[in-house]
Amino acid sequence: MSGEPQMFRINPENRASEKITHVDFANLGLREVTDIQEWIAANPGILGDDLLIISKEFRGFDRTNERLDLLAVDYDGNLVIIELKRDDTGADAHWQAIKYASYLRHANADEIVGMLANYAQIPKSEAINRLLHHLQADDFTILNNDQRIILASHRFAREVTTAVLWLNEKSPNLITCIQLMPYHDQQQGTLYVQASTIIPLPGVDDYLVRVGDSIQEIGNVGGNARGANLARSFAESRIHPTTPFLKRVGDLAIEGLPDEIKPDKRSRWSGVGGGNMRYYHLWYSRHPWSNWDMSYRVNLFPEGESGEWRAYVEFRHDQNGLRKILDDIAFHDRIPAALGLENYDDGFVVEMGSDTLNDDFGDRIAETVRTVIEAITPAVNDLEDADNEEDI
Repeated sequence: MSGEPQMFRINPENRASEKITHVDFANLGLREVTDIQEWIAANPGILGDDLLIISKEFRGFDRTNERLDLLAVDYDGNLVIIELKRDDTGADAHWQAIKYASYLRHANADEIVGMLANYAQIPKSEAINRLLHHLQADDFTILNNDQRIILASHRFAREVTTAVLWLNEKSPNLITCIQLMPYHDQQQGTLYVQASTIIPLPGVDDYLVRVGDSIQEIGNVGGNARGANLARSFAESRIHPTTPFLKRVGDLAIEGLPDEIKPDKRSRWSGVGGGNMRYYHLWYSRHPWSNWDMSYRVNLFPEGESGEWRAYVEFRHDQNGLRKILDDIAFHDRIPAALGLENYDDGFVVEMGSDTLNDDFGDRIAETVRTVIEAITPAVNDLEDADNEEDI
């Protein structure tokens, strides 16, 4: 039995099926650069990923004339080197891409913005906005902290797939192999391209029967499984229904706040807490807020089968390092009593509930977050300024 994908045309009237011919790109006169590369540049979703193309035929290396096919940024801020081959990868396509990744590992935000501006023929200011919108971020902190590779071809040499599998064991999900299968429907005169991820093999967990909440496979209990689980968790968080809800809450909470108290760091999606809890952070890059030492957080809990939701607006802190701040600020004198602010070990919390995640519920949460920010941040700023004066 052939392992290759098959494609059939189905006649909706008589339900008859007819196989569509699998062909080579070369036999159709299609080329790597002028055809396949242009398809992907115009629609990077062909590669099954959320990518922003920032350069094509990139030659901007200082000590080599080599050229990479496509360069992109993924949703997590990684630079993605895309190496394309038409009908066969040859034996060293992975090596080419690894070299390009090494050349780009130190590319900074300004250089990446310049690449996008040159490629899209737009001003740098617009390139900055386009990148930030793609990353769903307020700054470029996550940009190019890592690099990864996508190899796309009709066929993959065993030398390539063997090396990729070994490399991915050492560095999970470093290289993705996408098979592009062309089909020519002679009756309709139409060309189809089927794009399939062959490495890493997707969806293996979906075919396993689990014991409890986890499963360990012999020989696969190390970093590769952990990396795959982390990537899956991020992907689920991006599309979880609480993410747009909480992002809207965050936007409303800080809208119009003075710059001196407006949080400049926010979660990019809803995080996963214990059980079914989802959370969202707002904080500042400056001391003493940095690294989440202190932050504002919204926790969402679904209430069992009732469909109701509970929200907890928190001011969180590192209780060991910031106890003095909490002791010195009379928070309850600054926050309206009607909010029902309660103390707990790591900060203060306001609780509220709703039957659904609707705009009214979001508005109430945002207003609470805003009230807490307006009360607490100025007080922390005052204390920090006083401490700095004492140190002079």
